[in-house]
Amino acid sequence: MVNWMRGFRCWVAVAAVAVLLFGFVACGNDDDGASGPPPKTERDAFTKWFVQQAVDRYEETGRQATLDYYNNEAGADDEWYIFISDTETGTVVAHATIPSRVGTYSADNVDIRGHAYGALLMASPESGHWVDYVFFNPQTGTGGTKHSWAVGRDNLVIGSGWYEDSYPVPRPTKSEPGSYTRAFVEDAVWFYESNGQAALVDHLNSPESTDPPSVDGQWYGFAFDLDGVVIAHPTVPENVGMSLHEILGATPEGLAAADEMVAATEAGKWVDYTYLNPQSGNWETKHTWIVKRDEVHIASGWYESG
Repeated sequence: MVNWMRGFRCWVAVAAVAVLLFGFVACGNDDDGASGPPPKTERDAFTKWFVQQAVDRYEETGRQATLDYYNNEAGADDEWYIFISDTETGTVVAHATIPSRVGTYSADNVDIRGHAYGALLMASPESGHWVDYVFFNPQTGTGGTKHSWAVGRDNLVIGSGWYEDSYPVPRPTKSEPGSYTRAFVEDAVWFYESNGQAALVDHLNSPESTDPPSVDGQWYGFAFDLDGVVIAHPTVPENVGMSLHEILGATPEGLAAADEMVAATEAGKWVDYTYLNPQSGNWETKHTWIVKRDEVHIASGWYESG
């Protein structure tokens, strides 16, 4: 009897230890994030998890169902949102927070610092990689350094990212006119991507517009269509409806500059020409930065005397 009891107690003890061990293992599995998202305070880990949900959905439901799902608010969670690009066409095919970006060519995108991030995103491997660049934050309405995790699947790139808390420091100042011009145009581009072409035209056609400003000293934003017809100009309203060839074509150099401006792409382009500085009243060399988005070119420039 004593031996039996002694054996029973040993069995109970072993069973209890086993339960505790398996229990601890089970609890460990619950806590490692496999069954749920990492906390958003772990921004890299949460971004990877968020993108993986989209990759899993694509593999389970296919292309069209995935695009339909993520082309609306379902694809966004606080500052995180899913974007999907087609590597064969180079265009955005899904964007959860900025619908106007869908259909835009992004393979050649360059950020305000001149970093060609579009090609890096399009080259994302199946294992995924990080791509950092300056981009518009829909939550704050301004730019910030974005850290995007992008994964390639078939002819798609599926990505999301998180933003630094503020605009890259230091933001260009007017003492750096080239960099300041690019920042001025980038602000207008972000306004366009958030609000559309009609709103941008109204915004730029008003000299009093702010957030972003349409006019800031010698800097002013203007826009023209793919044929070079000016559709917005805050300081010379009579230019609206005229083509760049009419405005600049008095000389062969001006005509060539108009051709170069119309040829600007999503990557952006500098074009120099002689133009009237509305602040000084003098004809000066104007250095203009132009960025194409969809059916519109968005531009601004700075003047150099002499």
